[in-house]
Amino acid sequence: MARRLQLLAPDLAGWRMAGPGGFRQIAEGVIESHGGSGLFWYANESFDDFVLTVDWRTTGQEDNSGVFLRSPPLLDNPQPAIERGYEVQIDDRGLDPERNVLNSPLYRTGALYKLAPAFRRNSTPVGVWNAFEVTASGSCISVDLNGENISRLEDASREMRGHIGLQCHHEGSAVQFRNLSVTPLTAQKD
Repeated sequence: MARRLQLLAPDLAGWRMAGPGGFRQIAEGVIESHGGSGLFWYANESFDDFVLTVDWRTTGQEDNSGVFLRSPPLLDNPQPAIERGYEVQIDDRGLDPERNVLNSPLYRTGALYKLAPAFRRNSTPVGVWNAFEVTASGSCISVDLNGENISRLEDASREMRGHIGLQCHHEGSAVQFRNLSVTPLTAQKD
């Protein structure tokens, strides 16, 4: 296994924003989402198979975000990441926006958005840090939340290599992230 790469350097070198909204540093090593629906993506490197770890916490009950995996390179629009990459969801309400239903397993924190359900709710209360460990190996993507396996996709058929991203979802949603690292099993510079 390759060495662990810390992606949230103090100067956020290598990160780009696609779409509205953004991320701001609120403390050393901690960034927070704000504004509209966009994607903050790490452009310096793409990853095939890897283990990603990140701590995150919400600041309000209606906060929504996600950690994107294997996203294609982006310009000003996050849509290609939504259509071709994978999103590990952060939304404790589990809001299905198409049916306007709460507590939907395909939209709950830890789910691979619309592709693999979160088996149960395992996140901490608002304001308390959570930890994702996401393993992407070939066509299998597994998500652990706070030390428990919470979701698994066995037949991933979208992009098999791509970039890591963090979602800013809507005005008023402020999700914080720290300690984002990737341990690649294989990597390729773009």
